[in-house]
Amino acid sequence: MIIIKTLVELFDTCQIENVIAALRFKPEKIVFVGFKKIMTRKKTEDLKRFFEMRKFNIKLEYRIVSRYDYKEIVDGISEIIDENEDAAFDLTGGKELVLVAMGEIAAARGVPMFQFDVRSGEMICVKNCQNIPETEKTHMTIEENVALSGGSVVEDPEQFKWNLTEDFKKDVRIMWDICRKNCRAWNRNSGIIKMLEASNESVLELGVTVSASNMRDLPDENIMDELAETGIIKGYNNSGDKIVFEYKNEQVRRVLAKAGNILELYVYIAAKQIQEEDPKYYDDIDTGVFVDWDGELTGRNDTRNEIDIFIMRDLVPVFVSCKNGEVHKEALYELNTVAEKFGGEYAKKVLVCTYISYSKSARDYIIQRARDMKIEIIEDVDSLSDEQFVSEIRQRIR
Repeated sequence: MIIIKTLVELFDTCQIENVIAALRFKPEKIVFVGFKKIMTRKKTEDLKRFFEMRKFNIKLEYRIVSRYDYKEIVDGISEIIDENEDAAFDLTGGKELVLVAMGEIAAARGVPMFQFDVRSGEMICVKNCQNIPETEKTHMTIEENVALSGGSVVEDPEQFKWNLTEDFKKDVRIMWDICRKNCRAWNRNSGIIKMLEASNESVLELGVTVSASNMRDLPDENIMDELAETGIIKGYNNSGDKIVFEYKNEQVRRVLAKAGNILELYVYIAAKQIQEEDPKYYDDIDTGVFVDWDGELTGRNDTRNEIDIFIMRDLVPVFVSCKNGEVHKEALYELNTVAEKFGGEYAKKVLVCTYISYSKSARDYIIQRARDMKIEIIEDVDSLSDEQFVSEIRQRIR
C-alpha cells in the first residue's frame, strides 16, 4: 500500500483545488508548484491559515517555475522528486505545460498521479496509483471556506442571533402564512412598524404606544388583526388616537420590523429541516453571515457583505439570497460577486423570491441574466406548500 507523505500540488487560483487532496490524504508535506504571478504571498498565507484552522501539521513549500520553459519545469519537478521519493502528483488544479511535465516524470519514474472532482469528491486515478488506499470524502465549515478564500467571518455587534426553538419556528410559520397572502402589503406594514418603533412611547420592554397623529401611514388593519388573533402580538388597539400593542417576544419584534426577515427565516428553517432529517446532506449552515473580504479587520472601511443563508456541502459552498419583493439586477450582481470571491467556479448560487417583477420584460431580463450567471431561481415561494418548498431546496442545493 502506498502511503503518501509528500504531495506535489499544482498551484491554482482556486484554493479549493489546492487543498482537496491534502484534506483526503493528510500528508506530511505539500510542495506547491506554480507561477509567480499566481502564487502570491496573500494566497500562500491564506493556505497556511486554513491548515492551522484544521489543525493539520503540514510542511508547506513553494516552487516557482517558468510558464513557458518546458525544460526548466521538468528539471524543477524532477528535483522535487529527487528530494521526496515518497511523493505523488495531484493534477486537480493543473494548467498548461506543468501538466505535461508531470505526466512525463510520472511515466519515467513511476510517481503516482491523480486528480479530484471537487463537486463529487471522486478521486480519478491517472497513473501509478493502484495501491493508493481509499479515503473518505472530506468536508469544510463556513469559516474554513471563507478563510481559504482570503476572508474572515466577522461578528457584527448589531447582528441578532436567532434562537430556533420549536415555539419560535411555529411563530415563523404563522407569520409566513400571513405574509404569503399579500407579500407587498406585509413589506409595507413592516416599514410602518419600523416607524412605530422610532416613535415608541411605551415603558414596557416589548410594548408599543404611539400617537396616531405622529404617523404619516398607519398599520395594515387586516395584518395587525391576524397577528393579534394568532398571539404574535397582544392587546392590539388602534383607537384613532393611539396605536397600542405588545410583541410576543424579542424575536417576533425583529421579524415584524424588517420586511426581509420572514422569508430568510422560512428558507433557513426549511434548509435546517433537511439537515435534521439527513445530517450528512449539509455539513454546515448559517443565516446572516457577515464576511470580510481580505481577512484583515482593520476598520469600518473594510469590504464586507452579508450572506442571507450560507451552506457548505462537502467542499462546495452554496450562497442563498432571499428577496421578499421585486428582484432587481443589483441583487444578481451582488450574489454573483460574493459567490465568485468565496467559492469560485464551484460555488452554487440560489435566489429565493416571492416574485421577480410584475413587468414581463423586466422578469424576462432577470431570468436571462440569472441564467447567464448560473444562478438558480426558486420563484413564487409564497404559492408553494411547505413540502413542495423543502423539495425545491433539496433539489437545487445538492
